[in-house]
Amino acid sequence: IPPPNQLHGSYHWDFERLLSLSMVPLFAVSAIQGSHPITDGLLGVVVPIHAHMGFDAMITDYLHPVKVGVAGNKAFVWALRGATVLTLVGCYQFNTSDIGLTELIKKAWEA
Repeated sequence: IPPPNQLHGSYHWDFERLLSLSMVPLFAVSAIQGSHPITDGLLGVVVPIHAHMGFDAMITDYLHPVKVGVAGNKAFVWALRGATVLTLVGCYQFNTSDIGLTELIKKAWEA
């Protein structure tokens, strides 16, 4: 068992903040420049990971083993992991085989 480290949680917090902050210029570039494979690819990774981290925090805070049981907690965690993987695959397929995420958002906004 590795010794406890006080900074272990801060790396996770720093990564969450960095991921959230990276979305601001990414959305701005997408809105100004329009559709581009690089920005669509980054959006297809950053947004699902950001959503995964948010839902994971919700599961940790509100669906912990004391409330839903160990099996229930594990089911929620694995359901989230599965949904995240499927979302990442869907974003990849949409970006490579269809119009891309930026163009989709643009068309939905104008509809």
